[in-house]
Amino acid sequence: MLRREEYVDYLASAIREESPWIIEMRAGVSLLATRKFEIDGRSVRSGFIISLTPSPDRPRVGRVDPIVLIEDEGDWRIVDSLWTLGRLAGGSTASAFSQNPLILLDPSSGPAIVMRMLPRIRELASIPIDVASPLSKASDNSSVIGEKPIEEIQGIMSDLVPYLYDREVDVRGRINILLGSWGVEEFRKQFSLSLEAVRIMEEEAQASYDNISQLVRVDEFVALREEEFSLVGEEAEVFQRIVLGWIFYSLGRRPTGETYTREFYNELGKRDLEVWIDPADMARWKETMIDVIREILNDWTEERGDKLSEEPESDSRSSTLDRMVRGFAEEEERKVSGSLERFFRHS
Repeated sequence: MLRREEYVDYLASAIREESPWIIEMRAGVSLLATRKFEIDGRSVRSGFIISLTPSPDRPRVGRVDPIVLIEDEGDWRIVDSLWTLGRLAGGSTASAFSQNPLILLDPSSGPAIVMRMLPRIRELASIPIDVASPLSKASDNSSVIGEKPIEEIQGIMSDLVPYLYDREVDVRGRINILLGSWGVEEFRKQFSLSLEAVRIMEEEAQASYDNISQLVRVDEFVALREEEFSLVGEEAEVFQRIVLGWIFYSLGRRPTGETYTREFYNELGKRDLEVWIDPADMARWKETMIDVIREILNDWTEERGDKLSEEPESDSRSSTLDRMVRGFAEEEERKVSGSLERFFRHS
């Protein structure tokens, strides 16, 4: 448990990229911010939810959804989608939120928007549960309405910084701070990881990428400090973990014909830290990071002991590769990734 200002100073610097710590957006972000107030004797919370989860299908796209909870005779009625916000408060309100989600946190515009909803609030089903439950996780909404690219989500987080200091605003979230990154060969040498282990990582991940016709390879390893925090009133409660992941890069092609690099994040393992480590203690973080990476790798290799002892098959091509080879025969080189090119160079 920390003083809110103490943690927020550090968090704000990371969000604004004014410190040595960099938020690794590719590993995902979850954030919920709500303001508490009363309208006509009703308890109300209003704000927004950010949910950015690494996905092979949409690796740089997340969601920003409204969240409004209105107390109603002991239960709660909830607005958690742009569609519902527009239905109760009007299309112009939904459009305004889409352009600036912070309007539901503003001490003047937030209550004004809720006032527009009250005449129709009984159209929503009541939720006879504690208010903490809907605030503890992001919406499962799968609609494309509310989706935003990673760059816009970064901008929203920057705009949120002043509200992090507001004691009337509760903020709960999960972010990942970059601790270190290594090329494959550098990582293998430092942590004594075999080539066969890297091949198995690629093989296990392949099924997740077959539907987008990519041949998986490990291009970079990353170590992250995952922080799960809750800012309520004057206090900040923070849990720290160290996460080991790896990045897979591939080439994509836009409708205009322009090529670009796509980045896919994959998690290998994580460990909770039992004690709080000050972010300013760089030496301790480096030592802890190395120790935890070794623990994660040891556990990962023990679980795959049989696989690691087996000889690789002479023909280990996946169905993805077979489709890519057929694409070559049909002169569809534009569908081929750099990963496939590497396969042919080393075959």
